[in-house]
Amino acid sequence: MRPSMPDRLSNLLTRFSAAARVDHTGVLRDTAAFDAAHDAGRLHLLRSGSVQALHAGWTPLKLVRPSLLFYPRPFEHRLQPVDGTAVSLMSAAIRFDGGSVNPLAAALPPLLVLPLEALAEARTTITQLFEEADGARCGHRIALDRLCDLLLVQVLRHVIDRALASSGMLAGLADARLSKALTALHDQPQRDWHLEDLAARAGMSRARFAARFKEKVGIAPGEYLTRWRISLAQHLLQQGRPVKEVAGEVGYASPAALGRVFATRTGVTPKAWANTRSQASTIDETLHA
Repeated sequence: MRPSMPDRLSNLLTRFSAAARVDHTGVLRDTAAFDAAHDAGRLHLLRSGSVQALHAGWTPLKLVRPSLLFYPRPFEHRLQPVDGTAVSLMSAAIRFDGGSVNPLAAALPPLLVLPLEALAEARTTITQLFEEADGARCGHRIALDRLCDLLLVQVLRHVIDRALASSGMLAGLADARLSKALTALHDQPQRDWHLEDLAARAGMSRARFAARFKEKVGIAPGEYLTRWRISLAQHLLQQGRPVKEVAGEVGYASPAALGRVFATRTGVTPKAWANTRSQASTIDETLHA
């Protein structure tokens, strides 16, 4: 009997949310350039026609059938119509909460290309997106954004369910046993986790669990826990939470304990890191106001 699977995405997306903003629907007549600024990824839906996706240092990628292109992190690229065909395209900016410190965005490949026919579970959502774009009824911009949010969840689910990630967090979440331990760790970072606790969650011996975790995720369980806690601490600090609160919430007995590990990993104290991020955010908001 196949082991039951926990909800591997909801808590991740609650802690590190993602939001879409559809900014293009319709015909693509000329080359469209997308830069790597603003700390946003990009999702394209090629509805019809043929395009080339161009990236510096990469071989041009030609798409001749309806497809989804997903850049989870900022990535400079261009889309160029080919063969004189009429190209129908929908495009959205994807912003993961926390930007570069979002572990979910970091776990994804730089580019994911999927034929729309492969996304059977998202067929209704994609159809509704195109219908909203065609109808341009009142509220359609909000509807497009919300539907694209749903599509993003369905794409992430597809990546996990089809084990499309070869290593890292998403590869671990695709494993029926490891996912139980990873989900528990994600849900309760403040807990004093030991190897035997995580192995028990996975229904495995300590040695077998440690070996399988390293094979699938690429690092040892203890190292993963530390990285997860620091990522979560960075996210909470970005929200303006005081260091004392953050320390307890991510599993450290005191601000000093968090500070030691944080400084080892990032080279600065939590407070200094938060101040730097706050200043960068203020500058970005001023430039793009």
